[in-house]
Amino acid sequence: MINQRYEYFLIGAMCLLAIIAVAYLVRAIIGPHFSDRILAINSISTIIILIICAISLIQGENYIVDIALIYAMLGFVTVVIVCKAYLRSHNKDRANDLVNLRGGKKDDQISD
Repeated sequence: MINQRYEYFLIGAMCLLAIIAVAYLVRAIIGPHFSDRILAINSISTIIILIICAISLIQGENYIVDIALIYAMLGFVTVVIVCKAYLRSHNKDRANDLVNLRGGKKDDQISD
């Protein structure tokens, strides 16, 4: 009896988490800034990890938690790589803006 209620609770929690994940997906699509999109994708990844862990509890299989841990590590590495690539391209754009502000001259070409 209690196990059945526990299962229903976990299924309800997974449904609620899925609805929240869809809301984050909408935020990732319409987010005006890059940081909004990254935070939304990272939140979706966290919600998926929670759902995987809930499935592990329902099924009673411990190896599914290992899958969730691997997914967490991949999600972290992905966010770090995407942010680093964005910052690298953003810094190049800022460097080009500085060159354009100085009249097309680089730092070593400017003489005081």
